[in-house]
Amino acid sequence: MVAFSGGVDSTVLLHLLACLRDQGGISDVHAVHIHHGLSRYADQWAEHCQSICAQWQVPLTIARICLENEGYGLEQAARDARYRVFENALKKGGCLLQGHHRDDQAETILLRLFRGTGADGIQGIPEKRSLGNGLLLRPLLNVPRLAIENYARVNGLQFIDDDSNTDERFSRNFLRQRLIPMVEERWPGASERLVEFVREVGQINQTVQQQTADQLKYCVEYRPQWLLDQQPLINIASLKSLDASSRRRVVRQWLKLQGIQSPSREILEHIFAQVVEARIDAEPLLKVSSRFTLTRYQQMLVVLDEEENLPAFEPMIWNWQKEPIVVLGDRSLICSCDQAQNGRAIRLPQKPLLLKRRCHISGDEKFAIVGRQGRKTLKKWFQDYKVPPWLREFLPLVFDGDQMVAAPGLWHCVDESCVDERCVDHLSADVEDIFLSWKSVR
Repeated sequence: MVAFSGGVDSTVLLHLLACLRDQGGISDVHAVHIHHGLSRYADQWAEHCQSICAQWQVPLTIARICLENEGYGLEQAARDARYRVFENALKKGGCLLQGHHRDDQAETILLRLFRGTGADGIQGIPEKRSLGNGLLLRPLLNVPRLAIENYARVNGLQFIDDDSNTDERFSRNFLRQRLIPMVEERWPGASERLVEFVREVGQINQTVQQQTADQLKYCVEYRPQWLLDQQPLINIASLKSLDASSRRRVVRQWLKLQGIQSPSREILEHIFAQVVEARIDAEPLLKVSSRFTLTRYQQMLVVLDEEENLPAFEPMIWNWQKEPIVVLGDRSLICSCDQAQNGRAIRLPQKPLLLKRRCHISGDEKFAIVGRQGRKTLKKWFQDYKVPPWLREFLPLVFDGDQMVAAPGLWHCVDESCVDERCVDHLSADVEDIFLSWKSVR
């Protein structure tokens, strides 16, 4: 699959692959065009891409996106949206090819330098990396822009000349239109030498990266009861045992493993000042991209994905005897009798029950829990059970009228009226995995 903008770079790449297909070198080629809707010519560009793909007999998918600029710039918002489309379009084991070339590489290196990246972020654009269920490949990355433009001219290729490419309000365009030409005029071949220098730095970084990978393993822990998926968390005490440079490399690598672009030096300093070194009783939140937020809980660094669909729901009646599975958002709560022997089952009254969230109940009400002493508010019990703040609002709470019966995966409450010794059914409750009974159905 080719990321086909219709510009000269992706047009040349698609033409090369179509020729290779026609010669029997590959079986098929597909293209995907992102319709950002930012330019008044966006519809014309989509029509142009359709025409080219029809001419070359290449199946084309046009994906329309709506950009949400949340303070990180239009360029970043567009990039984030594009890559979400690419990930969703890529089949398992598939490849997405992009037309980035050597001049793009030089621009990226300079952008990262000027924005304050560290040595590990100076590597520029990788020739290949994982993307979703497949791979992202950039076969033209070592080819200069001039060679690509010459290929297009010799083969009579028609391509789009994006009017926004000359808008120097965009940092990359400023480099491309003004700074790099001035540098090349003064020092011819500077861009090529810059790319070669970064390639050498990359080789040195491989050794450092191996050391960082070992340090990252030392710092990482997993708390499955905190999160809906197996996500690595950083133990802050372990992180602080490293020297200052290693700490920053570890955090960069940790963020990268979770799909977050390498942060600038400024953002990295904010991470340490506002999150890692925050007061012991603080609940810091720091946005590190338009999609991800960094927080700290129980002396662990945690990345929160704002696109993770937590199951918000309104109060509802659950007739668990007739319908043992109830869907909450995109997840299911399951009543199961086959786990009654695990010693941690929840007894349920023989009638329909009410499911609520924390926002639907009084915060001052106190109640008792089986196996625990005293009566406490829901907030205090959540703290005792170490339920992270970002999950508390979404946990299903089982009620019989105004009486809380259980919090699946956590506790059941003291209430003799809820016990029927003649016929007792069960709701699974495994403290080791807060969502064992809250099965993911995604």
